[in-house]
Amino acid sequence: MLAAVKSPRRLPSLLAMTGIAFLLSACGNPAPAAAHSFATEHAIVKAWWPQHEAAFISADPASLTALYAGPGLDEAEGEMSIAQLKGSMPKYPRPFRGSVIFAAASMQWFLAIVQYGPIDQDGRAGSISMTFPGVIFIQVGGTWKATIENVQAPIPHDYLGNGDAVLSAPLADDHYILAAATVAPSYVAYLNSLSSGHPVEVPFATGLNSFASEVTRLMWPPGSIAITQFSFSLDTADTATYSITAGITKVPEVVIFVLRRSVVIKARQGCLVRRAADSWSDILPAGSYRTVTLGSVVVVAASVPLNDSDMSQGRKVIDISGSVNDVTASAIKC
Repeated sequence: MLAAVKSPRRLPSLLAMTGIAFLLSACGNPAPAAAHSFATEHAIVKAWWPQHEAAFISADPASLTALYAGPGLDEAEGEMSIAQLKGSMPKYPRPFRGSVIFAAASMQWFLAIVQYGPIDQDGRAGSISMTFPGVIFIQVGGTWKATIENVQAPIPHDYLGNGDAVLSAPLADDHYILAAATVAPSYVAYLNSLSSGHPVEVPFATGLNSFASEVTRLMWPPGSIAITQFSFSLDTADTATYSITAGITKVPEVVIFVLRRSVVIKARQGCLVRRAADSWSDILPAGSYRTVTLGSVVVVAASVPLNDSDMSQGRKVIDISGSVNDVTASAIKC
């Protein structure tokens, strides 16, 4: 047996504490003016980054607990496990080049987009700068820790994509086609019904190009050689919400939540063979298996349209974006 799937780590109520990570290219509207300089947040990130780099160079999972919490810790441990399996643990730290901060004034959290310098095999930093996937920080036991990673969601930013911004509070629930508190459980129910082959009518984006289609399928193994069974549960029961108001009149509400996905994969006959170069889950070591169970962290952003009479774009649906990261694997070997 491989290491068993761990119990999910949960944070305190995230309605007032959770954070969001974002994809910078999602919105081209000018950013609202920052309420302050975010100097404290920038200092927190600047101190956190070298510790993050040192933790991954050490290859010691215990070193991550001072930097991460909740689903973010599970993701970080999964990333470290994958790097160890692939023999790709870093040897040198990537230099910190700056950060961009997004926050909502009424919440005790902030998002940081870290800018760093890529390095070559000898540890020399290049002249260009790259960005680390968005990281959300909240205070856990008096310490600022990264709690959610790898979220793809719309955010306000200027045309150069390099300015801090304050996220706005959404309108009341009755302004949107679905109340914020019901978005996450409704989406979980939809994913479970879709996985079972009995999808229900929902206000979410559907079809082969939708996130729902992506998260309820695996690239490998194909159905001809394996049976897969998906199940989804809600990790973050309290949602984090915000709105984008700059430069537009019809303001969507963005709801962020975290799901857990479990996929049980069983060979129809014989064994499932995982080779080192195969394009399925990197969290699973190479080998031959009768049954594999993968545990994943799924970070979801739902853009909820206004509940008005404007049907110029057709039926109103909730757009979904997100990321899926395998963090654990357990298996029965052949």
